[in-house]
Amino acid sequence: MKERKLSIEFIRIFAVFLTIMIHVSNIYIYSFDKISNANYLIAIIYNSIARICVPLFFMISGIFLINEEYNFNKYINRIKKFLILLVIWSMIYVLIYHRDDFLNTFVNSLFNANKSSRHLWFMYAIIGIYIALPFIQNMCKNLSKEQENLFLILWMFFSGGVVIFVPFARLITNTGIDISYPIPIINSTYYLGYFISGHILYERYYKQRNNIKNNIIYFLTFILATLITIILTYVYSIKNNSVYDSFLWYRSIFIIIASFTIFLLIITNEKIFNNKIILGVSSLSFGIYLLHVLFLIILKKNVNIIIYNALWIIPLVTFMIYLCSFLGCLIIKKIPIINKLIK
Repeated sequence: MKERKLSIEFIRIFAVFLTIMIHVSNIYIYSFDKISNANYLIAIIYNSIARICVPLFFMISGIFLINEEYNFNKYINRIKKFLILLVIWSMIYVLIYHRDDFLNTFVNSLFNANKSSRHLWFMYAIIGIYIALPFIQNMCKNLSKEQENLFLILWMFFSGGVVIFVPFARLITNTGIDISYPIPIINSTYYLGYFISGHILYERYYKQRNNIKNNIIYFLTFILATLITIILTYVYSIKNNSVYDSFLWYRSIFIIIASFTIFLLIITNEKIFNNKIILGVSSLSFGIYLLHVLFLIILKKNVNIIIYNALWIIPLVTFMIYLCSFLGCLIIKKIPIINKLIK
């Protein structure tokens, strides 16, 4: 297993914060007909910037796990641990959302993340990767550089390019054209692409240090890709007079590019992440991810945030929920047995 580097631990913290920002800004985005165009645009800006969070999670997982030595007991224990956590947290959220029909909804939730809490979909995806991990490891360890390049190109085209092509094709042809042709490994599970890409990019670029020219290129490319996402989402939404979120999908080519550039920007500047506090905060990231929706539920029940200006309320609420979740995890961490819920 690779040595824990502070830049990677920072990515974990950053990604969790952005995950919360997506969920807060979604309150505005899916209130399209109740808010001004200005607030809708601001929410899209925050949401588009934050969309790199899920890709970053999968990418850093690929860094640690693909080169890991296969051990059957560790393989089984990892899957078992996450399955237990999924069952427990599904129960918690089913109790909150579906108390009147708990048993039926809970049983269904074990096979469908949308039945408990939608944010738990990540657990289903990562468990799937853990199950297939021995085969992914063998494949990736035996890829040549040329094959790695081919994988990245094919995945970015079939998984990322198609998402962008379909809306344009529908606009030009004025039809309901769609493309559904899952290619094994390449695009049937898009998050596997991020998982493998994180491994490839890290192996190639983590030794690259403090190159100002590259830093500028990475940052400007991120800005450009994110700006395109913002413009397309806003224009298509206004044109359709309803939320159009296809360009916000994690498999969008522009989200892929934005995620890659921020990932490279952070890992190639390892020296600036020299504060050991990062390790302590990072250790609570998984717990914050699991817990933060509880505070989001409390917020939605007590405060109608869309009456406020999105420019300041979205970052403020995001920070408050992150802080509450962080403090909640600190408390849970001190309680024996219960602390295993966030590890």
